[in-house]
Amino acid sequence: MTIIAKGTEVSGALIIDGNIRIDGGIRGDITATDGVEVGKTGVVVGTTIQSKTAIIHGRVEGHLIAPQHITLGGKAKLLGDIKTGNLVIEEGAIFHGNSTMMKEEQPKGKE
Repeated sequence: MTIIAKGTEVSGALIIDGNIRIDGGIRGDITATDGVEVGKTGVVVGTTIQSKTAIIHGRVEGHLIAPQHITLGGKAKLLGDIKTGNLVIEEGAIFHGNSTMMKEEQPKGKE
């Protein structure tokens, strides 16, 4: 797991093999093979955040694409569009954008 700690600021596109947890700040796009988690102190400003799953407790500005599921915690602020298979928005979360539900892609031969 890759961790961007509180107080750390990163600028530029990130490509992660596995999971990433963000408690600091990122200005740029994120692509993770597994999951993205933005903690309560985390801030992400980018065009696109892509992963299998996403759990947001902090602030995200950008489009969020996660075929399996997205959870917006009670303190989350998401300014951007969502594309996912399952969506959970907890009471208190702020979401400004559009949501599109999608089917998770099946591996070839499993249809």
